[in-house]
Amino acid sequence: MPPEYQKTEWFEVFQNLYRNWIPIAVVSFLVAVVAAIYTLFIPNQYKSTANLLPNQKTSVGFNMLSEGSGLSSLAGSVLGGGADESDRYYNLLNSYTTKRRVVEEFNLTEAYDVSEAEHPMIHAMGILEERTQFTAQQTGNFIIEVWDTDPERAKEMASFYVDHLNRLNTEISTQEAATFRKFAEDRYESTLEQIEQTRNELNEFQEEYGVFQLEDQVMQYFDLLGTITAEKIQTEIRLDFLESTLSSGNQQYRQTKLELESINKKLTSLYQDENSDNLILNFDNLSDIGLTYAELVKKIEIQTEVLRFIVPLLEQSRMEEAKALPIVSVLDAPVVPERKSYPSRTLIVLIAGMTAVILACTYYTIKLSITKNKEWFDTFKNKSE
Repeated sequence: MPPEYQKTEWFEVFQNLYRNWIPIAVVSFLVAVVAAIYTLFIPNQYKSTANLLPNQKTSVGFNMLSEGSGLSSLAGSVLGGGADESDRYYNLLNSYTTKRRVVEEFNLTEAYDVSEAEHPMIHAMGILEERTQFTAQQTGNFIIEVWDTDPERAKEMASFYVDHLNRLNTEISTQEAATFRKFAEDRYESTLEQIEQTRNELNEFQEEYGVFQLEDQVMQYFDLLGTITAEKIQTEIRLDFLESTLSSGNQQYRQTKLELESINKKLTSLYQDENSDNLILNFDNLSDIGLTYAELVKKIEIQTEVLRFIVPLLEQSRMEEAKALPIVSVLDAPVVPERKSYPSRTLIVLIAGMTAVILACTYYTIKLSITKNKEWFDTFKNKSE
């Protein structure tokens, strides 16, 4: 009958570990000593930190020009600022150009001992990226952290990052303001040209059709037509009366009839007047004239409104380009660290020692199980062969 596998009880494990506590302790101690010796070769790293707060931009001058109009928010979105500033800072500081400038500024190829490498600049930038950290806080702060074996250099590198960030941001913001200012100026000039061109078209139209104030002229025109039409009706009534009471040869009758013919002729000339020298409008072309006049006036009104919108934007863009203030405020400037950031040698030795204890206990536990079930393992081994 083949042997059965015998499960190792907990008390047997503890008894076995107690019997072998000396080798376990010796091994753990040796591992801790080796770890302690190893930590002596790990250079101390010192951390210098800069705490920054992005400045709010684009509001003062523009709010004075357009209080409550909503233009300030538009200018702010065009000229910079907003919730994405932290991402912008990270991209600027983590760019290849910035890392290369830091390496060259502090000669990090020598400081990191990679000058003999095949690609010293790339190696130095890789180490620099591992020893720098840029973090955006939920409170709005932006943290720059730099580690280095030299505490003075760590402080100088953090300060360099702050100055470089301000310099890049100022250049970019000035460039953005200059670009928008150029756009506003071009739009301003083109709007003035469009207004002048439309005014010339309106002037030519007025000279051609005799239109100066269309609404007033139309009202006067219809008043005149109404007055003459009323006179025509009165004359027709009088003529009908005279025709029924007097003979056709009567002087008064003939005079009234001539008066009616003169009124009809005048009405006909008013309805069909095409003489541009007259202030009277041509009734047949009144709809076309009114439509063209309205279109020209509407174009001037729209262009004037656009001009009113462009002028404050133009002034704001000029102010933004002129001020070029630092983009970030330094809440906590970098300082020379007095204590190392890492390595924590005590923690490393403790972890190494505890790991050695766990591995040694595991070894003796497995050994106990194999010894206790030697026959079962032998049977299993024979079957597999």
